[in-house]
Amino acid sequence: MGTVEDGSKSNPGSARPKAKAGAKPQTRDECGIRGNAQPPLPIVENETAVGRVKAEEQTEMTRRLTEKAVEFIEENREKPFFLYLPHVAVHFPLYPGLDYRGKSPNGLIGDWAEEVDWSVGRILDTIREAGLSEKTLVIFTSDNGGALNHGSNNQPLRGSKASTLEGGIRVCTIAWWPGKIEAGTETAAITSHMDILPTFAALAGLPLPEGRILDGVDLWPVLAGEGEVRDTFHYFRGSKLEAVREGPWKLHLEKGELYHLGDDIGEAKNVAPDHPEAVARLRELASEMDADLGNSGFGSGCRALGRVTNPQPILDHEGNVRADMVGEVTQFP
Repeated sequence: MGTVEDGSKSNPGSARPKAKAGAKPQTRDECGIRGNAQPPLPIVENETAVGRVKAEEQTEMTRRLTEKAVEFIEENREKPFFLYLPHVAVHFPLYPGLDYRGKSPNGLIGDWAEEVDWSVGRILDTIREAGLSEKTLVIFTSDNGGALNHGSNNQPLRGSKASTLEGGIRVCTIAWWPGKIEAGTETAAITSHMDILPTFAALAGLPLPEGRILDGVDLWPVLAGEGEVRDTFHYFRGSKLEAVREGPWKLHLEKGELYHLGDDIGEAKNVAPDHPEAVARLRELASEMDADLGNSGFGSGCRALGRVTNPQPILDHEGNVRADMVGEVTQFP
């Protein structure tokens, strides 16, 4: 996310963190360059560095991405298009636009949520104005539950970002397609971001990639209100399987805790002693997964990871485009 000096490790108005005395240098590995060792963060358009992310750029990022999305829709309104807009908001550090600062009763994270609400409204208005409402499926979702240490509120769910409790995994998702998806409806079906690729491919009449196993499924029956498409779900944290769900039953494997999500969405009452048959069934599902993706580490069903040999940042620690990147990116003012 950039350097401490650029404001990447603190919210606006907060003191910048200081390096801990005696801290060991951070190593570089496949997980990337972490913490205070990270270089300046570039803003890249296509393959050109067009800026550097400092506090001002953080503040303007939601508006800037929204304007690019609107421009893309307007330019491609006469033909099929796919728009993927992953907002920086509401990830720490929390940098809502100045027009939204202090507008929410929920602090900076609430301010930024209100700006995201504006962004989504602006994009939907653009779709309506282009006459594309009945031709366009819009999915609004989040990649994980909120981080409680940064002001999120996941109630009534227990847990936070990076956990496999429902508060870390279950997220808000809205699907909008006038004339195709009935307004005001909802579903309790088990769905996943893994389902987006096969769902969009099916709606576009495109074949799925060959030579690989996809864990996602076509969600259209769920979106159309015609029924569910899966009954089980495996909760991985990295390469470790931590929990398994079938229907309403969810088992946390390490502690052997069983919850009935239909009655107890907050995972507050462990009912494992009362339902040994459910525990046995879910452990059986975990064993089956161990023979596929593996329950700790990579199993036989996992594809090899994609790798870049000796990856390098675009910017050096002075914020200049690296000399060996010239020709791939362009220096910005």
